[in-house]
Amino acid sequence: MDGLFVEKLGKWGNLTRCMERLLRLKTFPVAMKLLEDPEELNKNKWLRKLDRKATLCQLISKVRTFDWTVGATAEDLAGHRCSSILGLTERPSHMMDGTLRSTVWFRTQEDGKRYEESILTIPVGKYKAVMLAPLLYNPFDPDIVLIYANPAQIILLINAIQFENYERLHFFCVGESSCSDAIAQCYLTKKPALAIPCYGERRFGHAQDDELVMALPPEMLEKVTNSLYELYKRGVRYPISYYGAECDPTEGLTKSYGESVSK
Repeated sequence: MDGLFVEKLGKWGNLTRCMERLLRLKTFPVAMKLLEDPEELNKNKWLRKLDRKATLCQLISKVRTFDWTVGATAEDLAGHRCSSILGLTERPSHMMDGTLRSTVWFRTQEDGKRYEESILTIPVGKYKAVMLAPLLYNPFDPDIVLIYANPAQIILLINAIQFENYERLHFFCVGESSCSDAIAQCYLTKKPALAIPCYGERRFGHAQDDELVMALPPEMLEKVTNSLYELYKRGVRYPISYYGAECDPTEGLTKSYGESVSK
């Protein structure tokens, strides 16, 4: 019966279900699609209309915890930060000089300006709206997949990314804008982007103390899921079993790393 259920989920649903089982994720992986035509929001029968302003991280939270499909234009998003990172609007000039951020986050206006200059954004002009849904339901072909997980789950995800065609991964932190570190970084580089949820994402988007977020290009998802399964078969699994801080690690090192260690 379970196999029949999985078959009905489609490509993205099948990959999501496998990843959820291998990593035991707490919340739904999120499919994000940038829209050139905002009318596409009205064509999705599952989409819940917003009745108030929202931040991008609030929308993500509704998807991954409430199991909702949501969407927004620039007019629906609170402030300029979210819409500019998605490329829906330009950042206004009064943000770029660092004055606003230096009132709270930085000692000087110059520090705030350097911060603003470090923020990656999706280029303006192409997209007019964003739609998000649980990837499990095969809602659409996403531009980015967001996975929220604890550090142990994230390192296994990284192990899976590196399992084949290894490369050293580089991650970034601008500070108070994790959507730039995850979403814009992944979109622009077409590479996995790991971010520490920022103060705003924890305050408004309910990201938990133990959570990190990984943004993945959707074309990588099948490779990553297959690699997670290969690691699982080799005994690299979540939850990671404790070997013990006071025991002789020789046997465990041999099994986990292939090392021959003399006692």
